[in-house]
Amino acid sequence: MADNADGFQDLRWPTYAPGRGITLDRAVHDDGDTGGSFRLRDSNGKIYLDAIAGIGCAVLGHAHPLWIEAIHNQLGKLSSVANSFWTVPQQQLAGRLGSLFPIDDCRPFFANSGTEATEAAIKLALKATGRDVIVAFERAFHGRTLASIALTANPAYRDPYVTCMGEPPSGRFATMQVLRLPYNDEDALRAAFEAHGPRIAGVFLEPIQGEGGVWPATKSFLLEARALCSRHGALLGIDEIQSGCGRTGHWSAWETIVGDEAKPDILWLAKALGGSFPIGACLTTETLAAHMGPGTHGTTFGGNPVACAAALATLRIIEEEGLLECAAAQLPTLELIAKSDPNREVVDIRGAGAMIGVQVGTLEGGRAKAIGKAMMDAGLLATTPGGHTVRLLLPYAAGESELREAWGAIKTACEAVPLA
Repeated sequence: MADNADGFQDLRWPTYAPGRGITLDRAVHDDGDTGGSFRLRDSNGKIYLDAIAGIGCAVLGHAHPLWIEAIHNQLGKLSSVANSFWTVPQQQLAGRLGSLFPIDDCRPFFANSGTEATEAAIKLALKATGRDVIVAFERAFHGRTLASIALTANPAYRDPYVTCMGEPPSGRFATMQVLRLPYNDEDALRAAFEAHGPRIAGVFLEPIQGEGGVWPATKSFLLEARALCSRHGALLGIDEIQSGCGRTGHWSAWETIVGDEAKPDILWLAKALGGSFPIGACLTTETLAAHMGPGTHGTTFGGNPVACAAALATLRIIEEEGLLECAAAQLPTLELIAKSDPNREVVDIRGAGAMIGVQVGTLEGGRAKAIGKAMMDAGLLATTPGGHTVRLLLPYAAGESELREAWGAIKTACEAVPLA
């Protein structure tokens, strides 16, 4: 068991990499804050700018008073019922999602997390089409449950559980019919349909790959995926677990990139949806949802009244406080900051809205990971997907001041850690 700086032992499974060594204690509001907090304090009193935000969950900031009030109010009414019954918050949320996301005649399945929403999408695609292959992509991350890790690109997550198409026989627990292709490669996708078209149930992709290092899809690639799925009778599934619910300045990254030129068949959400309260949702059309009759899928806690109240409050606050516009401004604001205060180690800034990747050094060099501790020492909490990119997932209301602070912490960390 690992000790941290406070002398605590981590009594959990050792599934999370050690090394941060701090115990986060509470949110800290800046003077004059009326909404959520951008900052966290550890048990030793050090305060950090939180650009992890629960890995993209705390989009309102921490401890937003209206969000807390909505949860408290619902807790005083009804907290959990079997999903064989309707509840007002659940039906209200179903209607809201249908009005905000690009799915016609929208029908949601409510879950507790992103990986559960992915699993629902997989089951729907296989059952609705009667086919057995799903196309996924290199660098993808779709969750850690058994079928979700089959879609996830990192082989370390699949070992020793799952073998996918094109991989050598391994004697693993499950063999999944997942065909993995290069991301943003239209020729490879066309070739896959030529070779396997009658078997392909769906093409599942992230419009912006978060865990892979914040890589946006091109509009051309998304439209070609839509066209190929339509032509071959497959379903297009869009994983908006990290990019959805306003992160890119629109309710979905699909809209940010594609606009209203086309729509997916399935779209799933989590993280931001509850404003950091656990909830996921898999959205599809009424026609496709009809394939999932009673008993085909289910959940005990998914879509419980408290989670739905938290999600309704999150969506309402995003609208009322103009947070879509705030989120949309983050990437261009950081680009201007970087131009005025260059960091010679930064080779790329990419993403959309409030989903930002700052690549430090080469893709193979691991420089971002190397400066991770130094960023924390400089007062910034941020993840380093791929080891090469600092990912900023700040709350949507964060502005120039917070972005300048984050940029300064990255620069300070680069200066503090000598190049290997």
